[in-house]
Amino acid sequence: MEELPKDIAKISAMTDAVLRNLYITQRYHDLSSALAEVISQDNVNWSTFATWASKTAGESIRNEEVPSFVVALVGDASDDTEPHLGAIGSALHALVPTTGFHTSFLLAPITDTLKDVSTSIARGNLKVFAELAPEFVQFVETFRGDTKIDEAKLGTYLQHFKPGDIEKGGQELLKSAFASYYRARFEPNVTARARMILFGNCLVGLHEQTRLQPEIEAALDAPVDVIFKDHLHASVKDSAPQSLFGTIVDAIETPFLALTDEVEKVWQRVATRYLMRLSLPHGEEIALGRDVPKSAAARPFLPPQLQNITLPTELVGLLVKYDRARGDSDVGSASVDWANLDDRMNFIVNLFRSGQQNLDLLDEPFEAAQRAAFLAGKLPTGRL
Repeated sequence: MEELPKDIAKISAMTDAVLRNLYITQRYHDLSSALAEVISQDNVNWSTFATWASKTAGESIRNEEVPSFVVALVGDASDDTEPHLGAIGSALHALVPTTGFHTSFLLAPITDTLKDVSTSIARGNLKVFAELAPEFVQFVETFRGDTKIDEAKLGTYLQHFKPGDIEKGGQELLKSAFASYYRARFEPNVTARARMILFGNCLVGLHEQTRLQPEIEAALDAPVDVIFKDHLHASVKDSAPQSLFGTIVDAIETPFLALTDEVEKVWQRVATRYLMRLSLPHGEEIALGRDVPKSAAARPFLPPQLQNITLPTELVGLLVKYDRARGDSDVGSASVDWANLDDRMNFIVNLFRSGQQNLDLLDEPFEAAQRAAFLAGKLPTGRL
């Protein structure tokens, strides 16, 4: 019998975002295993996917150095940015001696933006865990030993969820999700059971993503233009008398605006690579801006039990609303605008549906030595 985590509140109170994320990722895995005992050993649950999403978030939270791909992307942008940087340098040189600017100047605002993004990601990682992990613990503790369905017991359990709209703290989606998980436990038909679990997974996913909307918007809509402006103005102040500052700002306004457009384009490329991906077991990655890939094992895109869904009707309605691929193939499952909730849910619904019976997702997220290190309060060595 899988041991339930006892340190959820302690983890939620941790102030070290890097160490806290490692704990969160591991506890999602532990909860995933415990939930599998209660719901199904043949289908993964929401906490299984959350394990790998949290591990991916950790890569951003641990942004201690500028990732090499950021340096490469900034370098690749030189053809687009150099003319504008040169024009700014020329305008400055006409007023005060200056060494000019070059493409590497773009690294400073991008790096500062990444730090802000890492903070948003860490905040979202904690926000969801603090709310959902206790719910998973309570669900397992309540129903782990049940041998037959008890609707009265289920009804009593469901009363603890907060009523009302999710935007105001309501948990109606979670209430329906856990009811579906519970009934799936006792469903003898394997196809019906798989679909009930998918419904539960999607509802928890919708609840989570709605809760995360502010953090996701903050990460993707980072004010790189403002940060860049601050860096440029600071550089001007360092190279010119204060009395000329206003004159210089006016002189470089036109090339500055043109350069800002290019900087924002560079940031979009960085954000796509930095944020729009999901790490999976065995070093695999999924790009969120592309269609959910077919299995490397040449299985169908969807497990047989999750094809041609006609029941339950609530799941059908959810798929009609969010699934652009319409369950026929992977085509159309990509996210176009990750900051848009409906668009994000399209990808997530397809990810959940296609990966629900991929039991590799139940693998440990960390090596034993790494796990022992952070559980002892130390940051592990090696690639996490």
